[in-house]
Amino acid sequence: MRSVLLSALFIAGLPAFAHAGATSDVVKIFGRDPGTEAAHACFIRRYTKAHLASHPKQNVTDMLLYVNKQEGTDPYYSLNMQVNFRQLKKPFQVAGSCSQGSDGKHALSCGIDCDGGALAVRVKNETSVLVDIPDSVRVYDPSSSDDASDADLPKGARFGEDDKLFRLDRTALKDCVPAIFDEDVKARVLQGVTTQ
Repeated sequence: MRSVLLSALFIAGLPAFAHAGATSDVVKIFGRDPGTEAAHACFIRRYTKAHLASHPKQNVTDMLLYVNKQEGTDPYYSLNMQVNFRQLKKPFQVAGSCSQGSDGKHALSCGIDCDGGALAVRVKNETSVLVDIPDSVRVYDPSSSDDASDADLPKGARFGEDDKLFRLDRTALKDCVPAIFDEDVKARVLQGVTTQ
């Protein structure tokens, strides 16, 4: 799939973190120290009508975040995010590769595929994370062809002026199935085999 290949290409440009232990914030994201094992986490937020009415410049109505750590001694993280925007029924997605944050503030610093900007994930508490999107990031339509460009997106498929910081809450991995690209992982999650 396009995003898997793009993530692999992107990670080649990230600094090496060979054999680095998981920080306490990364441990909190997954709910455990993954060590050399694969790990998965899912976070979600559905904004209420009241919240959206009080934040008219927020375009995001729903956000789902799937964070993955691949098995191995080198901590390679990726994220897939699904977002819904006001006035649009279909969801859009964001995909990227991440490294452990080095600024003491963020657990993960992530570059979005196809030079699509950057975002960061920090821990709010044991059950919630904050997603920082300071300068917007590239979204794509998962149902479109691989050669679709940003110009092919509907006008409303953009992060708004008030789409900078999102609090998301931990949820079951099965809730993240729409944002999981790896078919093997998706199948295990649906069968209840892969745990958080």
